[in-house]
Amino acid sequence: MQTKNSRQKGAALITVMLVIALVSVIAVNLGSKLQMQITRMGNLQQAEQTYWMWLSAEDVLKEALKRELNENDGVANNQQSWASRSGPFPVEGGQIAARVRDLSSCFNLNSMVTDEEDPGTLERRKRQYKALLQGVELDEYQAQGLTDSLVDWIDGDTQLSGSNGAEDPDYQGLPKPYLAANSLLLDVSELRMIRGYSREVVRKLRPYVCVIPNETALMINVNTLKEDQAALLTAVTEGKMSLQDAQSFLSNRPETGYESNEEVDEVEAIANVKSELNGELSELDVESEYFQLTAYIQWGDVEMKARSVLHVNNGEVATLYRAMGE
Repeated sequence: MQTKNSRQKGAALITVMLVIALVSVIAVNLGSKLQMQITRMGNLQQAEQTYWMWLSAEDVLKEALKRELNENDGVANNQQSWASRSGPFPVEGGQIAARVRDLSSCFNLNSMVTDEEDPGTLERRKRQYKALLQGVELDEYQAQGLTDSLVDWIDGDTQLSGSNGAEDPDYQGLPKPYLAANSLLLDVSELRMIRGYSREVVRKLRPYVCVIPNETALMINVNTLKEDQAALLTAVTEGKMSLQDAQSFLSNRPETGYESNEEVDEVEAIANVKSELNGELSELDVESEYFQLTAYIQWGDVEMKARSVLHVNNGEVATLYRAMGE
């Protein structure tokens, strides 16, 4: 038979074992939490590092734009250093690459909103945009619907801009209802919210369109257009310049582009089109003010794609907009 003393020793041993087990569980739990905290802090550090690398890329571009545009009186062309894709460059712990886009080498979607006292300009913009949509192989009916729904999305009223427009009731009837923005776009990705702008439509449009925050002007720099963007010239001329003529014009540009708008106007193809449009071709230019930086950054385990819109004004460069991701 067990004595009282042996039973007490057995109970004490069980208690010690329970305490050891409890301490082990607590230690494992604390260790897991500590490991998670270390991982989290590491991720935060890497994310912060990529953010500062992004801002550094901005600063480098700002200096390049300021120097080159000041030296050329605001004239921009594809032979300037900002226009070349840079990288990827190795940095300690990762790498960075950058691409710069002149936002005067694309159709500014916000230009589809104009002064209410100037309805003629809005109708002209609609014809130009419709011509661009048809230039990317969309049929006339679809192009008309996409044009009207875009105008309704960004104008400030709730009235349909055309028979194919879309306002609040069209979006409220969806399985996940929402309202039309009735404000300017900030990013091309917002097109997916607008009726008719499917993934395929946006894919076709991306090489030709862009968004300049809080800017409704439409200016096309003939020096920075790429030859495969000839459809933009066909669009702004409302189809008066054929795609073939537009391609010929772009392929025959001087190596460093035109130095003034007057020089562009002297080109026969442009002069002929202006004549057909009764002199209305003010969208063409050789100067640029807005640029988009797309930075591709990898540092540690973090990969990031980031965009910045920069504005050059009076010799200074300011950041208007930043966004991460696609």
